[in-house]
Amino acid sequence: MDVEKRRTQILETLQNSKIPVSGDTLSNQLGVSRQIIVQDIAVLKASNYDILSTNRGYLLYTDTQSNIVRIFNVSHDTNQIRDELYCIVDFGGFVKNVIVHHEVYGSITANLNLSSRRDVDAFVKKVENSNAVPLKVLGGDIHSHTVEADSELILDEIEKQLDELGFLIK
Repeated sequence: MDVEKRRTQILETLQNSKIPVSGDTLSNQLGVSRQIIVQDIAVLKASNYDILSTNRGYLLYTDTQSNIVRIFNVSHDTNQIRDELYCIVDFGGFVKNVIVHHEVYGSITANLNLSSRRDVDAFVKKVENSNAVPLKVLGGDIHSHTVEADSELILDEIEKQLDELGFLIK
């Protein structure tokens, strides 16, 4: 299989999947090494395909996915990260990122791409097992999340729940 056909096949596989596709799965499917897949993904990203790399694999982000977005400004202790993120994903939100404002560097944004408790658990475990502090610490625990959902009603419910938990900054 030539390079362009393989990359087209990668895109088709990602387009047809609603869950992340692992590099190993793509490697086995296409009969190439995992390293070739990593290189192909890098080339596709450089070609303006919005491919997200998650801890469970690759996901093609398209405009046909949820396009109703709201930014929630929140604050909480580090031990409440899981509760905050569960609140968002349990009500149908997709946590795109975390944003903090740093007095020297300005706005700092990191992609999270969390859509389920499983994603949240993997993220929290990674935070707990690393020597790094959560990005929110740089903003004095004040941070924001860009959240996508299928409707304004879902975002309203998420906002209500974040407020009830005492996380929402109004």
